[in-house]
Amino acid sequence: MDKSIFWIAPLVVLGVGLLPMPYGYYFLSRLVVCVCAIYYALQFNEHRETTLVWVFSFFAILYNPIIPIHLGAKGLWIVVNLITAGVFFANKDKIQLG
Repeated sequence: MDKSIFWIAPLVVLGVGLLPMPYGYYFLSRLVVCVCAIYYALQFNEHRETTLVWVFSFFAILYNPIIPIHLGAKGLWIVVNLITAGVFFANKDKIQLG
């Protein structure tokens, strides 16, 4: 399996989420981002990258689909989604995913 999916999938779902979508889509996007953030947190934990473990653990909690965190206005979520996508993209090459 190509493990680059763990940084590409969050970028895609977060990008599409900038458009007006039905609520069900946001559940799916939370699930994708949460799973990918957990994967990255575990990978960074193996590489002793403590700060990045905390960052991706925070994303996993923020985007968890079980107990959703509501930030209110969509405008705030857009900013958070862009930051999240940027962090995923910026860290895509920091560990060996293959």
